[in-house]
Formats: sequence, structure tokens, C-alpha cells
Amino acid sequence: MPQREPRSLTLADIKEGQQASFRTRIDRASVEAFAALTGDISPLHMDDEFAVGRGFDRRVVHGALLGGYVSRLVGVFLPGRNGLLQSMRLKFLKPAYVGDEIEVIGVVTQVSHAVSAMVADVAINRVVDGERLVTGQVQTGFTSERNVV
Repeated sequence: MPQREPRSLTLADIKEGQQASFRTRIDRASVEAFAALTGDISPLHMDDEFAVGRGFDRRVVHGALLGGYVSRLVGVFLPGRNGLLQSMRLKFLKPAYVGDEIEVIGVVTQVSHAVSAMVADVAINRVVDGERLVTGQVQTGFTSERNVV
């Protein structure tokens, strides 16, 4: 179940080594909604038989959908509402499949007060077997409320 309200961590709250994570199950409806939204209807993502014929167990979850879960990590958990995702670099090690429960993890590796940003290593693991599916890194800036007249 998604967190109802994003955390409100500020740059002052962030320390190297700090981490956050969440789990979610990738369901068929999410994959189909992502395909409809982006137009990526590659049969590798939409057709089990096609994907099996290419050597996969069944249809493969879009890598960009997995990237969306990393965006959720930043926008909801670390740092949450004050974060602005500036860059994301992901490496896809193993495929994720419809029905997989995944854990998305971020660990802060750098904090820069000079540029008001943090860097975090990220990973996505399949929960049932601990298999590492994705590794990467994100850079996140921090926003602050402005007085608007």
C-alpha cells in the first residue's frame, strides 16, 4: 500500500548512510497502464508467449516503470515532498515480471550543502529470492517554500 503522505525531510535532515525503502507488487494493471500512458506496447512487455520465445519466463516489466518506482522512493520517502529528482542512472541486471514483489532501496552516499543536493545509491530487489534486479544512483535537489505575494 503506497504511503499516504510524502515525508518532508529537508537537506538538514539528510546524513550519509541514511536509507529508506518500500515494497510493492508489480501487477498486470500497472504494466498495462504504463504501456497505455507511454505508448510502449512492445510485445516483450505485453505478450507472455512472445517474451518466452525470446528466452524470458514471461513478459518483462518495462525498465522505465522500474525507474518510476525509484522516482517514488525520492518523491515520497527520501527525502519526500522537498525533493526534486535531478538525475537517475540505472543498470538493469535481471528482468522483473508481472506478479513480482519488489523492494526499492536508497542509501545516501553524498550530501552537498553547497549545492543543496544529495546522491543516493539505489537498488531494486525481488523479495521472494533477494535477486538484485536493478542498481543505480540518483541525485536529488531540495526545494523550499517561497513566499508568494
